[in-house]
Amino acid sequence: MKKIVLVSLAGVFVSMQTQAQENNQLNDVVVTATRTPQKISGVLSDVSVIDEEEIRKAGQTSLVELLKMQPGIEMSQSGGIGKSSSVFIRGANATHTLVLIDGMRVSSATTGTTSLENIPLAQIERIEILRGPASSLYGADAICGVIQIFTKSAKGAPRFNASVGRGSYNTSLADAGVSGRINDTSFSLQAGIIETDGVSSIANKTLATYNRDHDGYRNQNLSAKLAQHFSERHELGLTAFISDGKNFFDGGARTPAARPRNLFDFYSTQTQTAYGIYSKNRFTDNWLSTLRAGQSVDDLTSFSPNTANTLKLKSVFKTTQNQYSWQNDITTKIGLITLGVERLEQQVDSTTNFAVTQRDIQSWLAGWQTVFGNNSLQLNARNDDNSQFGNHTTGAVSYGYQFNPQWRASAGFGTAFNAPTFNQLYSPLTSTGTGTFIGNPNLKPEEARNKEIGLHYDNGVHRVGAVYYRNNVTDLIVNTGSPNLVPTNVSEALLTGLTLAYQGTLAGLRVGASADFQRPEDEATGNLLPRRAKQHSTLSVAKTIGDWEIGSLIEGSSSRFNDAANTVEMSGYTLVNVYTNYKINNDWSLNARINNLFDRDYELAKDFGTLGTNLLVTLRYAPQP
Repeated sequence: MKKIVLVSLAGVFVSMQTQAQENNQLNDVVVTATRTPQKISGVLSDVSVIDEEEIRKAGQTSLVELLKMQPGIEMSQSGGIGKSSSVFIRGANATHTLVLIDGMRVSSATTGTTSLENIPLAQIERIEILRGPASSLYGADAICGVIQIFTKSAKGAPRFNASVGRGSYNTSLADAGVSGRINDTSFSLQAGIIETDGVSSIANKTLATYNRDHDGYRNQNLSAKLAQHFSERHELGLTAFISDGKNFFDGGARTPAARPRNLFDFYSTQTQTAYGIYSKNRFTDNWLSTLRAGQSVDDLTSFSPNTANTLKLKSVFKTTQNQYSWQNDITTKIGLITLGVERLEQQVDSTTNFAVTQRDIQSWLAGWQTVFGNNSLQLNARNDDNSQFGNHTTGAVSYGYQFNPQWRASAGFGTAFNAPTFNQLYSPLTSTGTGTFIGNPNLKPEEARNKEIGLHYDNGVHRVGAVYYRNNVTDLIVNTGSPNLVPTNVSEALLTGLTLAYQGTLAGLRVGASADFQRPEDEATGNLLPRRAKQHSTLSVAKTIGDWEIGSLIEGSSSRFNDAANTVEMSGYTLVNVYTNYKINNDWSLNARINNLFDRDYELAKDFGTLGTNLLVTLRYAPQP
């Protein structure tokens, strides 16, 4: 797989100089890299954009499937659709990625991660991925990057959209919505549902936790946007996102004397919500003010039987985050200056007795972007005053030099940090199948120092990037001790790697390719960090023939270890997925996708199941504006 991608990338340079075609989506505008709109061709950071058309045509079932085809990203998942997942950007931990939905944090303060498996594609219009440290822009958690998800919004005259799908594993989905603008009011309302029987979460039949039943998943979701445009300069809006999932899984060893394990099933319900109100005002020609307030909730309730399998037990972990921000973008003769203030209030409610259940973070930030001649410069600084850990200041500097209209080099340095989770700090003595854990209230935040250099080619038709990075993470939190495992700041991680990426058109084919060569290791032992590979590659190719589009997506990974000691190995794999779209007319289309075409047996997490060959067919009604 790695050789395929490298050959594709090499072929790009041979053909791109002579091929002339019209500009396409490579001139997208992104906001995540600087918190302000900027053409992707001028961004100094390592970014990717996934637009609505790409999501629709590729026909993926889940956000996890979509993300693992992106440069610099690996995913692990404990089972099929809807099962617990983790994202690793540039080899960093899952807790080192910040996830935003319409500008708001949606995560758990107890685990420190976002349940990406519970965010449905039906609500997503666009995704921006920023690779590299971003604490100087967004604060804690952004040690390795940011994934920002934008829900569907209004475009043009009011119109209705809908889709229905049916597939393997008794999978069904349906969604419908209406969006548009009437006079000075724009609106969008989208609702969806997805349901699947799935496979057994635990695939290893020798484990006591194995249960041969299928572990299904069901999700109902809704997003809404409403904006009043008082003039071209002033806008007041509301945003809402709701995802309600029910997930079945395997777990809990049973003694021979226990009653049959199917008396009670293991399952969880999880509701993720984000509500916000904003006011965007251009008070003068050079001053744009954006004021935002909102609340997000991650509410996870798990149900499991007791040891004798005679009683259902309930555990609750609920995180509420109140968020406020005021950002001011000021255009001056020396560049764009950004000044902002933010406040984050986190509250944890749980059946687990945490010694502390809330914390507040007061932040200020400043940024400066400028272009002089062939030079580009971006500076960012931020201070976060955490009620638990005090002041923490981070900064970043990025420089770019434009050799000619197509070729550009960049270099950057940035610091970042990650605050310990409530589980790591205050968890009472807890026994699980893998050990006994207890929190450590003396933990310090993890800190990172990242250096990177990049070379980029962009002519509007082809976009090629090569980025080398070296990220030192100190005070890494790991579980140590015996007989109880206690999280402690004792380890350092060194994350080094090279990311190659291409997007464009070659010989009438739309091509996307990436190759990651990395070494995410524990410096004390030299071991690879769990579930991360040294090489990970992707290749996507699509061709339009009349009303038909035919495409393929290939993903390859080298072997990984499931444990920190590097004793439990998971084999490498290559997956081939194919899809086709048929344009029935301007409003109707039909999509069919086959995942894991060759029915490969592979693992994203040791002993957990993955889907074999599976088909999904979707009929879609989507009038174009």
